[in-house]
Amino acid sequence: MARPSALPLQSHADELLYAARKIMNLAPGVRSYARFASALVPCLTGAGCIYQAVATAVDRRRYSPPGRLVKVDGVELHVHATGQGGAPVVVLETGLGGMSSAWGWIQPEVAKFTGVVSYDRAGLGWSAPDGLPRTALNVARRLRGLLHGVGIPGPYVLVGHSMGGLYLRVFADQYPGEVAGVVLIDAAHPDQHQRSPAIRRHMSSGFRMLRSVPLLARLGYVRMTGFFSSWAVGLPEPHAAEAEAFLSSYAHLKTTRDESLAWDGICAEVRGTAGLGCKPLAVVSAGRDVLPGAPELQAELAALSSRSIHLTVEGADHVTLVTRRQHAMVVVDAIRRVVQAAAGGR
Repeated sequence: MARPSALPLQSHADELLYAARKIMNLAPGVRSYARFASALVPCLTGAGCIYQAVATAVDRRRYSPPGRLVKVDGVELHVHATGQGGAPVVVLETGLGGMSSAWGWIQPEVAKFTGVVSYDRAGLGWSAPDGLPRTALNVARRLRGLLHGVGIPGPYVLVGHSMGGLYLRVFADQYPGEVAGVVLIDAAHPDQHQRSPAIRRHMSSGFRMLRSVPLLARLGYVRMTGFFSSWAVGLPEPHAAEAEAFLSSYAHLKTTRDESLAWDGICAEVRGTAGLGCKPLAVVSAGRDVLPGAPELQAELAALSSRSIHLTVEGADHVTLVTRRQHAMVVVDAIRRVVQAAAGGR
């Protein structure tokens, strides 16, 4: 089955549709439910639930957090700080459904020239869930508290992929004195679902699918079928195995669903933010399988600063910009350029 066009700027909603079609093994004009039924039957009989519980426990023992767990406002968050050097420190923010393992190619390379921090938002990866509303402001405040709590003050170069770009724009607006530069990796635009009918259709379909994913995870169906395994393909080991394990986790996928439900409110928060002035900005966009309206929206993101560069990576789609080494190295170079500019270079 041919994979549908990957959608930059829509936080993996298109990937959800692809995963669902792949699992159902449906091709145009062909209906084959054998694989679907082979996974569904044990799920409905209870065997799938037992399998999910046992496998989740095994994953907890097998994949220990590479960083450390730090309490922020009573919630344990996983933070992984590497590299050395002075300011600015690079802070990595993943997109919808992402976690710190997604930076398996990028973080080690950035650590060669400056300090770099990845982390898991509450409820994702190794971080514990919390009861706060899913807002960009809460994410920004929690991230700042985490960074200060581990003794990493600003200024920061903020790096956000997909939906992570929305969160970091609110961080930059709330704490401008602590932000030295920004890198947006095929980042979401707050108006994308309003201005592009193609993007709106893909996002609506993907988000509808995501509503049922936590239940499917609880029944063991997601794990049995490798529902989201494509999101981890291309990452180095053990990062790929870690990501695939959490992409089968009920807690991780429930948080992913909850973030998708908060999309409209988060976009409204971002619309109220200011630009970046003259702070260095790099926008790195996917060059493959781009939907109508996406290039113009990415160009608008580059206009957030008077000191920006806009790179389009031919051959990379929304996900592989991070998960494939050759594309991730372009992102690393963009981060290096912003760090150098923020430190006083051109």
